[in-house]
Amino acid sequence: MYRAALTILLLTTITGLRAQSTLREYSDKVVEYSIALERSELSSEARGEELQRARTEHLPEITFDRSATFDFGRNIEGRRWSWASSLALRQVIYGGGGITAQRREAELALSISLANEELTLRSVRLEAERRFWALSHAAEYKESIRQYVEIIESLRRVIERRYVEGYSSKGDLLQIESRLLDAEYQLSQAEEAYTTTLHSYNSLCGNEVDAPATLLESILGLQPLPQRCNLEELLATHPEHLIAEFEAAKARWTVRSTSAGYMPSIELRISGDLSPTLPHTASSSLKLQGGAILDFHTPIFHFGERRRAVRAAKSEQISYELIIEDVADQLTLREENSWTNVVRRRERLESIARSLYIARENLDISTYAYNEGQTTILDVMQAQISWLQIYRNMLAAHYDYSIAVAEYRWLVGG
Repeated sequence: MYRAALTILLLTTITGLRAQSTLREYSDKVVEYSIALERSELSSEARGEELQRARTEHLPEITFDRSATFDFGRNIEGRRWSWASSLALRQVIYGGGGITAQRREAELALSISLANEELTLRSVRLEAERRFWALSHAAEYKESIRQYVEIIESLRRVIERRYVEGYSSKGDLLQIESRLLDAEYQLSQAEEAYTTTLHSYNSLCGNEVDAPATLLESILGLQPLPQRCNLEELLATHPEHLIAEFEAAKARWTVRSTSAGYMPSIELRISGDLSPTLPHTASSSLKLQGGAILDFHTPIFHFGERRRAVRAAKSEQISYELIIEDVADQLTLREENSWTNVVRRRERLESIARSLYIARENLDISTYAYNEGQTTILDVMQAQISWLQIYRNMLAAHYDYSIAVAEYRWLVGG
């Protein structure tokens, strides 16, 4: 019996520990579960294999062919069937730079894929932070409504006692009971919002949708102000800017690859053939022969096709060069706006903290004054509404600041 109780206690403790998580632990779990990130990694793996394939174009190609023939018309002496085997080596000596261009395009395609993978990783972590802080906000909001209900219940008990003693009117009691019902309705809405937010939180990391969760960090815990990123460093490291640069470089090699198709090419082919001597009879011996061919090929004239093809490729390249400037401008603007959000929202936190302190003190004074018969129930109810609204604003300010910090870290890669 003792062992069974101890086992149940341990399992309950382990389950509770598993349900608890910090922001970093939750983010790591989301990254591990993310399908989008897994697809991005597979795309990078595919680009890596394509690069290895492109590199083999520089190496010789060895082929083996074996063929068999059958003469239906009996047009030759000897056997009606024959065979031949051929082993050949092919090496491109010069291809106008096309093979090198294709290899460089493959290398840049891999770099683009890796930058996209980094961008996906940042996006996954940003979404994890949003879900984490959303759940924390929902939990704190639900708790604030519960406190609000408790404050009204406490006041209702006072009014009910004063009504029995003849110090408060029936109207005061009815008003506070109506306010209590409204607060309980708001509590039900807050609990519903928390439950749906919990479902979203769990689904992102692969938990059971309705699994309980305990957050070890709260939006009420003020995060430190992040260090501002240097603009040059931002442009040098941000995946979107890197992708734009890689795309432009890839376009330049595309121009080279397009031009290479109209350049002279030199190819060496060495082959050896093995076949029976003709006429093919039972006593035919095998004949081995071979040779080498140095092939030179160059286009001379095709009505301006090369010029038009290269111009089209260069136009695409210039458009990618312009994209680099556009991305740089956009990142500069987003960094400035994002940093402004962080600073201004932190300033609002300090202001709302003072407002909440004043609202709480006003509520306490109004409640005390009503108990002493120095004010009306309407003044107390107004103080309650004011406290609740400011508390909501305080939670929203903390949530907005946490999201602003997360979005700035997403932008600069912190």
